[in-house]
Amino acid sequence: MPTERPTIRVAAAPGDWPDPWPNVAEIAAVIPAEQWTLVGGLMVQIHSIHHGLGVVRPTNDVDIVVHVETSRGVADETAIALRSLGYKLRPTFDPRDNTAHRFVRGHSKVDLVTDHPGVDSGDAVEEVVDVLVADHHAPSVTQRLAGREMVRIEGGTQALRRTVNAQLEIQEGALTTISVPRPLGALILKAAAYTTDSRDKDRHLNDAVALLACIDDPFADREEFTGSDRSRLLSLRRRLRPGDISWSVLSGQSRIDAEAALEILTASD
Repeated sequence: MPTERPTIRVAAAPGDWPDPWPNVAEIAAVIPAEQWTLVGGLMVQIHSIHHGLGVVRPTNDVDIVVHVETSRGVADETAIALRSLGYKLRPTFDPRDNTAHRFVRGHSKVDLVTDHPGVDSGDAVEEVVDVLVADHHAPSVTQRLAGREMVRIEGGTQALRRTVNAQLEIQEGALTTISVPRPLGALILKAAAYTTDSRDKDRHLNDAVALLACIDDPFADREEFTGSDRSRLLSLRRRLRPGDISWSVLSGQSRIDAEAALEILTASD
């Protein structure tokens, strides 16, 4: 019998839930919570807000991992649901690339594929949903998105094994329930991204620092390590030396807790 996910209630940060959170509420209304998990920058925002860190990195992307292992056809169901909201699958620029993952809605003067520049108030912002799958799902459950291979996210498998249901009041009077990796799963996702994504390593480091401050019991989390969890975190420790600029996203007790968590999580047995 599957273990029921724990549930957390996340109160809104000052200023309520800005874009693209209303888009998340839309998605949650048309795709069942058991079929997808929120990752990326919004995953970091949820934990930062829930722990009162005051560290909220802006992002315009909604990144989700679909649970292809739960039922057949979930990838197609996700695509149909997103199209019902007005999203379109963006084709790849390289005809040799047989992957698909990015859905877009609206028009933009900002290239959200390669970076996240500041947006002037007069710019029309493209709304982006990236649909991914875990890195080590069984071949028997491999699914395709619009006839193309789905993009795998490093560290996704362990993250899907460590999820909670987060309840947010994004729209007044309505609770939205979202599956999100617990802080440890989110942290290992970011450690994996740091080692595999060369486009913006500092962003992944800053996110990892914020997530370290959300680890409530690093000793207990160490007991859950499997596979390459510890080696991925060691890649963070090698870079995050005392005094590294990435630690400056935190201050006071939050920074002390984050530094201690990294020390405990990566200590030798």
